[in-house]
Amino acid sequence: MLVFKIFISFLVIILLFSSFNLLSVHLFGKGVQKEIIQYNRLMLKNTAERYQTHFERMKTILFDLYSDEYVVAFNRQLLRKSPLDIEFSSAMELMKPLRAQAYNPMLYLHNVLIHFNTPSIVFEKEGSVEADMLFSRFYVSEDYPLSFWENNFRDSRNYRLHAEETFTVSSLNSALDLQLIPFSFRVPASNYQVIALLDGNLMREAYYGEEDNRQFMILEKDGSLLYSTSGRLAATDIPKFNESEDYILSGDYYFFREAPADSSLTYVTAVPYSNIAARVRTTTLTLILISGAAIIIGILASVFFSRKINRPVKDMVTLLLRRDSGKLKSTIHEFDLIHQNIRDLMLEKEATLKDLIDKRSLLTSFGYINKLKAIMSDINDWKDIAEMNEPFFIVLYQLHFKMLSVENSQMKTDRMAYYIQEYINVVMSESVPSSHTFQIENNQILSLIRGKDLGEELEQGLGMLKMILDRDKDYFLATIAISSVYEHSSQFNDAYLEVQEMAQRARPVDESQVIRERRHVPPQLVFTVQQEQELYANLQAGNHEFCISFLNRMLEQFDRKEASIQQLKQLAAGIIARVVKILAPYGVDAESSMQQRNMALMKECYTLDQFKQFYEHLFLTSATIILSIKDEQDPTISFILDYVENRYAEDLSLELLADKLNLSVAYLSVYIKEKTGTNFSEHLNAIRIRKAKELLTEHNLSVQEIGLQIGYQNVTSFIRMFKKITGIPPGEYRKSKRM
Repeated sequence: MLVFKIFISFLVIILLFSSFNLLSVHLFGKGVQKEIIQYNRLMLKNTAERYQTHFERMKTILFDLYSDEYVVAFNRQLLRKSPLDIEFSSAMELMKPLRAQAYNPMLYLHNVLIHFNTPSIVFEKEGSVEADMLFSRFYVSEDYPLSFWENNFRDSRNYRLHAEETFTVSSLNSALDLQLIPFSFRVPASNYQVIALLDGNLMREAYYGEEDNRQFMILEKDGSLLYSTSGRLAATDIPKFNESEDYILSGDYYFFREAPADSSLTYVTAVPYSNIAARVRTTTLTLILISGAAIIIGILASVFFSRKINRPVKDMVTLLLRRDSGKLKSTIHEFDLIHQNIRDLMLEKEATLKDLIDKRSLLTSFGYINKLKAIMSDINDWKDIAEMNEPFFIVLYQLHFKMLSVENSQMKTDRMAYYIQEYINVVMSESVPSSHTFQIENNQILSLIRGKDLGEELEQGLGMLKMILDRDKDYFLATIAISSVYEHSSQFNDAYLEVQEMAQRARPVDESQVIRERRHVPPQLVFTVQQEQELYANLQAGNHEFCISFLNRMLEQFDRKEASIQQLKQLAAGIIARVVKILAPYGVDAESSMQQRNMALMKECYTLDQFKQFYEHLFLTSATIILSIKDEQDPTISFILDYVENRYAEDLSLELLADKLNLSVAYLSVYIKEKTGTNFSEHLNAIRIRKAKELLTEHNLSVQEIGLQIGYQNVTSFIRMFKKITGIPPGEYRKSKRM
């Protein structure tokens, strides 16, 4: 009787769940087609965004190559000199940026060409070659012969994305047919153009996925086809979309369209209707089969468990009936057995509690692994890591993002960190198979490596990582710290604290660095009393040139002592606080906004040059405030500064100003020094060098021409004064600003 009641109860539950499941299958069948359509729309949108971002990045790269100073200089030679006088050795400099882009795997480029029209010559990643030979032997295409590229010089457009075509690419030993998408840039009436040959297949694999029965196409605004994956459809088969439509069912295909507002390109995906219908039928049939199997299994399980439950109950009742019933105060005879089971459970509880106490240290050390898993890690086997009982060490990758460059690239740091983590995982898995890489913070990545002696494999992997990461040092720097070997997983926290401390002792260099042991750092960075008094006295006088030069010298001295980034930031924080105190009497809101702004700028400094630029900005801003307030009520000083500001390019002298003001030269010299804190020649040189910085950044004039324009008749004097004030020669300053 008991087994029958239990079996009926199971069947009722199965019937309820089966009814709910069949209703869900019916409703799901109606909505699955909409979900598949929505999925294809989202996939196309993501693909369009990736392609569009890549094309915008290529525009920047083409413009940078086109405006490279060595390319411009070589073009000037071609136009002005005879063929025999051209210095082809200088062309080696323009090959460096060309090869850097051509061999960058993240750009999906097969080659980059710089095509000069007169004479007809092409520079590519392997060297230089005559244009006729390149397009007739090495990059052969019926649609893109040399005549096409010569006609392209007459096109009024700057950037031009050309249609994909098959190129027969020949080398010394082989010839391959590749699908390439040319992307060209030139300025109207220019003698040369830059052509990027994008590998269509590599871009498809990266941004669209593996080939299937979907067909992907990129169209120009006029409807012409730029790129298409293999398929039977042509551009004429695409139906006309209304403004509000992003997909249409036409014939046997669903057509999905994505047309970014800031682009002239249209992205289209054609998905066979039979494909969507088949997926709906397959999904519905699968769910029905699963439901049927679940019902059959449920019935069989009901029979099995009903009999399984009934048998021990009968045995328990039989055993209890054999005992003296007078000992039981309840009519439920199973209580005696329950009491015995409770006693057994208490014994098990005590054993379990003792085991938990023994493992408390392990649980405490790995308590934060739950946090890692909950934030952004993909560690599915973290329990195995927590319980491993073998030697290990960890590698920390501390990322320092250069926010200005990152913002200009229109990328987000979390997205960049994700790509970096994925690449590190690939490289470390190939070099050290026992490693596991995961992301702990937005700017921190960890690799856990099992074992002890992995020196050669680890060095090979880290060497490859450093080489690749340094290619993107304009966007971020990486500090790689390697811990000691630890014997048990409970020491994971100690290993993590060790690599954090090692990373904080990183040097201020503009490259990724690998730290293998705790580096010795000098004691706290401080100035002598005399140095501190001299610095802040000049700051109070508004002499920012001295302050900048002094801090540059001290930074070089601290760098020779191998000071860390952390120490330089501590020093900078102290200087900011002191500057704030100096500016407080002048009514500047230094306690809040100014201090916060400069602290934020200081936190973005990771290289010696960045610290120098920070101090230059800090002292120039402070001196400007001080001098503007000091000179506010003095007409003589205002006249002198205005006169020098407007006529700095003339042959100015203190005698000339003294004559105009009817003052003696000696008196005027002392007066200027007293009112401004600096002498006349320092004012004049500061204004001239400031104007020189503007000309170096905004114009392509030579150093000698700039020196003449700002009042230096001798170029040597100009270079010496520029280096004295800024710390670097004019040529290096121009190069650093353009980079």
